[in-house]
Amino acid sequence: MKMHRDILVIEDDEDDRDILREIFRDLGYKNKIVFFSDSTEALDYIRRPEIEPFIIISDINMPKLGGFELRNIILNEELILDKDIPYIFISNAQDEYSLKQANKLSIQGYIHKGNDYNKYKEKIKNLVDYWKVNINSFSSKKQQ
Repeated sequence: MKMHRDILVIEDDEDDRDILREIFRDLGYKNKIVFFSDSTEALDYIRRPEIEPFIIISDINMPKLGGFELRNIILNEELILDKDIPYIFISNAQDEYSLKQANKLSIQGYIHKGNDYNKYKEKIKNLVDYWKVNINSFSSKKQQ
């Protein structure tokens, strides 16, 4: 089932990746967590026909290709868009521009990283649990 597929995390900051590794370890999901520090590498990975992740969790502010730009590319590539992958932004940004821009890109969630580990973990848990329950209603394709 789709809910057991890989969770892709695109985060350029090593400390933030380490925190997310710890969060996913603590939460104990059976999904394989695939980390990318470079969003261009993540895009190449997502473009592979056999890759159909459960969810994408992406930072916004990244070098080379930012999260907004990455999401825009995905929205404009039918082969990726047809994979029906929920797209979640994680960011320290809470300014009005970032929130409006994220919403314009038809995202399925926006999580503020913040400084409180337990609150951040709870936000990640709530989001992943939501999609584990609702992924089949989101998908436009029939599930096996």
